[in-house]
Amino acid sequence: MSRTVNVVAVTQDDPFFTGRFFAAFLAAAMNGPVRLVEIVLLRNFNESRLALARRLLKVYGALDMTRLMARYATARVADLLGSPRSVAALAARAGVPVRTLSSINDESYLRTLRERGVDVLLSVSAPEIFRPAALAAAPHTINIHNGKLPYYRGMMPTFWALLHGEPEVTITVHTMVEKLDAGEVLAEYRVPITAQDSQFELSARAKEVAGREVAGLLGRLGTPEWPVARPVDMTNKRYFKFPTSVDVTQLRASGRRML
Repeated sequence: MSRTVNVVAVTQDDPFFTGRFFAAFLAAAMNGPVRLVEIVLLRNFNESRLALARRLLKVYGALDMTRLMARYATARVADLLGSPRSVAALAARAGVPVRTLSSINDESYLRTLRERGVDVLLSVSAPEIFRPAALAAAPHTINIHNGKLPYYRGMMPTFWALLHGEPEVTITVHTMVEKLDAGEVLAEYRVPITAQDSQFELSARAKEVAGREVAGLLGRLGTPEWPVARPVDMTNKRYFKFPTSVDVTQLRASGRRML
């Protein structure tokens, strides 16, 4: 009997990292049971563009910020020329509807998920906390976190893994609960860190691996191959905030690059 796994993804749009996830996800899901019903776009970092620019400038510094903006411009031109990098452009090419919301916790929107038979509400770098109504809006509410839990909870786990000299980054796929990054683990995927990796390169590669592997994982939903979720031992939990300029200086002093 044929089956379909209906997925709504919640994310933020950027041409650097989330675009890498969806490019890999859509390619891996092609001709399989996973159907991406819709992509919900929230505001990046849940803040204004000016606030986001200030945040990035503090972290990257003037020189790397200029380089980052050049990459952003190149990606936008690629979108226009038919070589999509952003989530919205990738979705348009694949025929996946995109919906922009101010909050995923909009209960009038959440009610539509049951009506449309959505099986999975998937958080991919979603910049907002899912409240109880969102957590219960679909049979499965799942988050993709690019860090080993519970040691790398919080923001930009790939940055902190680099700063701490880890040999690899662990992509953790876990169920979502009210406490951040504390749900039960469904799967883990390891991404080795090479001597040449910058923060940008590692984050991009981790997103590509996550997109490919998560598409395959969701394709097993409803079959005997679906993994049994296991709880996370929170005894040694840590939570990291967005890096500061001091943290970035330490990373560069270790011989690593941001870009």
